[in-house]
Amino acid sequence: MRMRVTPLLALLGLSSVVVAQDNSYPVFETDKIPIEQLKARREAVKTQLGPGGIVLLFTNPERNRNNDCDFRFRGDSNFLYLTGFEEPDSVLILSHDGFVVNGKKVTELLFVNENDPMSITWLGYRMGSKEAGPLLGMEAVLPNSKFTDTLKALEVTSKPQVWSPITPPNPSGLLGRMLESYKTWINPHKDWQSTKGQLGNVLAKLRVKKSPDEIRLLRRAVSASAAGHREVMRSVTAGAREYELMATVEYVFARNGCESVGYNSIVGSGPNGCILHYEDNRRLIQNGDLICMDAAGEYHGYSADVTRTFPANGKFSPAQKAIYELVLAAQNAGIAECKAGKPFSAAGIAAAKVVSDGLIKLGIMKSASELGTYLPHGVSHYIGLDVHDAHGDNTLQPGYVLTVEPGIYIRAGSPCDRKWWNIGVRIEDDILVTEKGPENLSAAAPRTVEEIEALMKQSGIGKHPAGQ
Repeated sequence: MRMRVTPLLALLGLSSVVVAQDNSYPVFETDKIPIEQLKARREAVKTQLGPGGIVLLFTNPERNRNNDCDFRFRGDSNFLYLTGFEEPDSVLILSHDGFVVNGKKVTELLFVNENDPMSITWLGYRMGSKEAGPLLGMEAVLPNSKFTDTLKALEVTSKPQVWSPITPPNPSGLLGRMLESYKTWINPHKDWQSTKGQLGNVLAKLRVKKSPDEIRLLRRAVSASAAGHREVMRSVTAGAREYELMATVEYVFARNGCESVGYNSIVGSGPNGCILHYEDNRRLIQNGDLICMDAAGEYHGYSADVTRTFPANGKFSPAQKAIYELVLAAQNAGIAECKAGKPFSAAGIAAAKVVSDGLIKLGIMKSASELGTYLPHGVSHYIGLDVHDAHGDNTLQPGYVLTVEPGIYIRAGSPCDRKWWNIGVRIEDDILVTEKGPENLSAAAPRTVEEIEALMKQSGIGKHPAGQ
């Protein structure tokens, strides 16, 4: 039960709470990005800022869900990339030349919430300014209550180049007040503003190539996601609701260590499979439906992105099979193009050609000009800290991880034979570019018609009573 702090204290006649426990920050998991790598990332940014360069980076604000309930906090991805710090109300300052804080010259300064007995009682542990430094490898850390005064007293070069900060949209609360303090500080010094561009461009080029540690975390997220898709294939039956499949797949993500989903799960049955970002997940699944499920977990901030399409009754109809195998052929053609030195667009071009030729051969299209009707989205994007991750390079290199996700969506009323209507098929995998060629990280989730139909004969943990 969520309780409001102030009314409860008033009810008890208390103005404060004393907590008899160790306030030190507990480290529950040790497989996150090493602090040496976090430091190296910050050094790379400071170098690119150049002489006189200084930048402030704000994390995401906390967002209200309703009344006194907030959404679970998730930090800004650029902020996480540079700091590894997952708590709210935080700001990072980076400087090429350095500045003085408490008599010491530093090039980086992090502002955080303090760790106090009240926060532990109501909200959980906070690193606080004393422990955040060694835990994150940060040069200097101060309580965020000192942000405004520190900014006013900031000793920088006579004319610094203050890069345009990446700021969250419409922040409120403490983070909003900190952003206003920044604006007050910078407004009288318009000549300080850098013309070099946005910090986001610098970070995109750094983030696009994944380190071995990042690939390790992505493998964990992808493995959990593939396991979830396998379990749903074992569990689905006509007569279930789409949300039952969502519950099953997200349960498996959590059981495999994912802190969250990477994005809202899409479980589209029948006509809903033709809606690209369908998220209601309330429809009753019918016998004969195809189900297009796009769902993946997020592990330590890194998100997978996996889609599978399968028949509710465990057997593809001839029309469903024809479309499915066309999409699979297109995906295979796209994956083959995920090689170092190839342009990012190569996978999409190859996949689109297979889909176009196939739909013409099936009589669904008359010419390639109609392709956008049935394949209305791009085929690839990078993944990482964001499911649609920073796009810093258009030439593939080892260490890049991208999706290949062609689809065909034939809505009722489409200008083709009715036997094709309400068939929506998307197959999406996460591909690691290596020196030896593409590696399908999500291959553990069945892709062929034969593999899917064989797996669906098994009974899974979420099997609906109607199918037992």
